[in-house]
Amino acid sequence: MPIGFIWQTFLETPLINLMVVMSVVSFGSYGVAILLFTLLSRGLLFPLTLRTLNSTRHLQEIQPKIEKIRKQYSDPKRQSEETLKLYRESGVNPLGCLGPQLLQMPLFIALYQVIRITLGSTPEAVGSLSGRLYNVDLIQNAVPLSTNFLFLDLSANGNLGLTVIVFCSMWLQQRISSSRNAATSSGQQAQMNQMMQWMMPAIFAWFVLAVPAGLGLYWGASTIIGIVLQWVFVGPGDFEWPSLIPNLVRSRIGLEPYITPSERRPAPRAAAAAVAIDDQPASDPDGTDTGDTDESGGNERSKRRRSRRARARSTGSQSRSGRRRRRQRR
Repeated sequence: MPIGFIWQTFLETPLINLMVVMSVVSFGSYGVAILLFTLLSRGLLFPLTLRTLNSTRHLQEIQPKIEKIRKQYSDPKRQSEETLKLYRESGVNPLGCLGPQLLQMPLFIALYQVIRITLGSTPEAVGSLSGRLYNVDLIQNAVPLSTNFLFLDLSANGNLGLTVIVFCSMWLQQRISSSRNAATSSGQQAQMNQMMQWMMPAIFAWFVLAVPAGLGLYWGASTIIGIVLQWVFVGPGDFEWPSLIPNLVRSRIGLEPYITPSERRPAPRAAAAAVAIDDQPASDPDGTDTGDTDESGGNERSKRRRSRRARARSTGSQSRSGRRRRRQRR
């Protein structure tokens, strides 16, 4: 069978009817239907997403070992061999992080076609839609569908507000992802993370400008859900909300400069020196040790002190009794 027939029969046409039913359930709001479809698709992909998040967390946990391998071996081939060996020993699949993204792309393309067909206003689009609907009264009576949702015209291209939302949400997702590896990243990897942090949001923002707003609504909602899942199951890493305000802006509005967590951590040598100083026992001005000792040493010293006190008391009592006897003889 042709690929186009399989695509329409098993993915596109069922999705058209599903979106019509969801719009009926959503009291005629096609925007709410898109949000419900986003939740449904993320729920179906959640097991794979959870495996991906766990793989991402494990990959970040072994990042210091990967950096150690890069410093230990200068040969790129040996680095690759040792890194793959570490992946096998740790049970990490670096390509597993691409699973949900790869599965979402067919949905993204199919939803683009569905929105064009279901929200088309031309006679050709209405005729194409009627030929793709199932012979069910609930579905047949639901058309035509409303294209308005909040400030959006879901059938129109180039919504600037939605583009900003998609760009900011994807930028934040990339920022949270890269912040976990910031402390252990090499210079080249840090530059790569910085480039990806801006490139990926820019690419998808351009897509949102070129496609109907309904598709941008789906992608923006899906990205926000992805941020929540990543925050819950992987964590924010070194990311902190105050870091979103640049220090230049903070100085203009009277806020203290933001210091990154890596800058707040003491240097290794300074930390070691501080620990060494804390471990040294304190002493009196005359040089006598007054620090904490172990239990056995403390018991021995206390016994010797008690013994000296007892001998001193015994000697004092003997001298006093001797003086009394001499006075009595006189």
